[in-house]
Amino acid sequence: MKRISLFVSVLSACTLLYAQNYNKADSLRSLLAREKTDTGRIVLTYRLAYELQYSDPEKSESLARQTLEESRTLKFDKGIANSMIQLGNIEQIKGNNDKSEEYNLAAVKILEEEGIREGLAVCYNNLGILAHNRSDYSLARDYYNKALEINRQTGRKSGEATSLFCIGGLYENQAKFDSALHYYLNAQEISESIFDQKLIAYGKISLANVYFRMENYPLSMKYNEEAVNIYQKSGNSYGLLKAYSSLGQTAEMTDSLPLAIWFYRKAMAYADLLESPGDQATISFFLGQLYENAGKSDSAKINYTRACELYRLTDSRENVALTLVALARMANYEYDFTGAKKMLDEAFEIADELNSAKAAVEIFREMSMTYSGLKDFRKAFRYLNKSSQLKDSLMTVEKQRQILELQTQYETDKKEKENVILRKDRELLQNTRNSLIIGALLLIIIILVVFRSLTIKKRDNRILKEQKDEINRQKEIVESQKTSITDSIRYARRIQSAMLPPDDAVSQYLPESFILYLPRDIVSGDFYWLRKMDDNKVIICVADCTGHGVPGAFMSMLGMSLLNDIISVNHTLIKQNAFNPSDILNELRERIKSSLRQTGREGEARDGMDLSLCIIDISEKELVYAGANNPLYLVNKGNLTEFRATRNPVGIYLNEVSFTDHRTEILPGTMIYMFSDGFSDQLGKDGSKFLSKNFKKLLSEISNAPVQEIKEILYHKHLAWRGEEEQVDDILVVGYRI
Repeated sequence: MKRISLFVSVLSACTLLYAQNYNKADSLRSLLAREKTDTGRIVLTYRLAYELQYSDPEKSESLARQTLEESRTLKFDKGIANSMIQLGNIEQIKGNNDKSEEYNLAAVKILEEEGIREGLAVCYNNLGILAHNRSDYSLARDYYNKALEINRQTGRKSGEATSLFCIGGLYENQAKFDSALHYYLNAQEISESIFDQKLIAYGKISLANVYFRMENYPLSMKYNEEAVNIYQKSGNSYGLLKAYSSLGQTAEMTDSLPLAIWFYRKAMAYADLLESPGDQATISFFLGQLYENAGKSDSAKINYTRACELYRLTDSRENVALTLVALARMANYEYDFTGAKKMLDEAFEIADELNSAKAAVEIFREMSMTYSGLKDFRKAFRYLNKSSQLKDSLMTVEKQRQILELQTQYETDKKEKENVILRKDRELLQNTRNSLIIGALLLIIIILVVFRSLTIKKRDNRILKEQKDEINRQKEIVESQKTSITDSIRYARRIQSAMLPPDDAVSQYLPESFILYLPRDIVSGDFYWLRKMDDNKVIICVADCTGHGVPGAFMSMLGMSLLNDIISVNHTLIKQNAFNPSDILNELRERIKSSLRQTGREGEARDGMDLSLCIIDISEKELVYAGANNPLYLVNKGNLTEFRATRNPVGIYLNEVSFTDHRTEILPGTMIYMFSDGFSDQLGKDGSKFLSKNFKKLLSEISNAPVQEIKEILYHKHLAWRGEEEQVDDILVVGYRI
């Protein structure tokens, strides 16, 4: 039974690789509204155009043309090149491959002049895809390899994986499945190492496609199902639609009709959600075929009818004709030969108008069955004969076309090779004659120049040797100083680590706890502090000092020393509940101001620290907390409670107020979180911060897990969010369960 003509069994690489991401577009719009600089607005606008290229191509093109005009006005070369790349993407989506290639080649010229290698890698990859589309595999491979080399040199792992996927697709199209799998698996390994879910999902789809073409349907289904899991977590409805459609086709090839129907129904649900009539029509047609093969005529007719209506709506006329043939076949099953003839007459009008020989073959064959049912055997035989002749004619025409293409290619290659040889012979003769004339002149000049050059070279060598000796001496001094400084800082880290609470003390006082401590530099401006007052009371402090690195480490050492002294002096009062966290912070502020001689005069250093400090009374199930700019979170059964800090640092401050206490009962199983602002302030791949609201949501979701698992989740979430961005601040998160 014929397939519907517009259905593509292998998913489109570009569509899945750059699937729409509404959340990212919204984030870019928010950043754009706040951006003040002209170049910053241009960068954010063409990034937004990139995100909208599949969901709203017209808007994407309008934005790209806007950034191109503004970049040219500002003579912002990087903006001009990236705008051209985006316009090339739009032209490729519209099917204008020549125009797309023109934009990308213009961008390459600018990027090469400016030395912007990351942009060059993107252009080369785009040019490879365009050559790939027109089956110029040799040129496509050259472009892909150029992009791959740049991505590896610049360390762009996501770009390296993308280039490997494209090269794998090249081999897949040439039916070289072993090579395709080699590149796909290498790309997938890189995608998983950088936690890029979009690339991981694309890798699953690519592996599913190549195994489908190798007729290894179990493996194809396995990878498609793994892609479905990823798309479900990210909420990618378009990816789910395509993955379920592919699963339906795979199940159908293994004669698993009930499973194929189930997959197509899931795909239909997402097609309805996305309001995609083309996908709705195609899936309805396949469901009709499956129901027809299963002997469920009523269900088959319902799906064929819906497919026909949707194809009419999208003006897919050839598919309307093929669907009418299917409905006529259903009518013939029910002995409604008159109704079948009416539908076939309409289908023939469409096929004749479109000059669609493939549709005509199906129409003539079914017309033969219809006239046979009407007892007009002469016409039945005539239409059967026409169907057979037209089918044979199509095969002959196709073979002739293939032979003609091969002959034309052979003749073209042959003439081109002959022309190349002739041109080379003429160039060789001309070059030989010119070389003899020029050579004689050059020989005389060279003899004169060599003598002078030898004299100059001796002088230059002496000067260069003196300069090299001086450079080496300065280099040794700098390297010695660098080694000395680095060794000193590393030793300072040992001292700082020694002042932090030891791991066995933390485990003893807080059995169910974790500490995620990620200094940005060798030493850290964040510190945590712990003291057990008696069998029932524990004091915990998490602090974020001004700065990071060596300045922050100095402040952390001062903070820990002062805390030790304050707690030791007031030990008895704390045990009697007469000296609370707010009292500790107030006294710590005064001591820091005294130690740093802070008076509030203009131009004076305003170093200090933000911190949260709490006293836990285990027997009374009570927690008393006070904070300086740093809040404290309690999570119980997924519900997060925030205790806000006093909006003052511990140090000199213009509007200085006393710190306040917060008392609360703590239930068994409650997770308590104390932290610095490093986790929520980390920049992600799109340049935005992680933000405290996302930090709260994450803690609410994971707090029922074991504490060490919570630590691992937080660590891997930080890495995934950060991607290839640098860590911007020290990170400290302390969590403990009551």
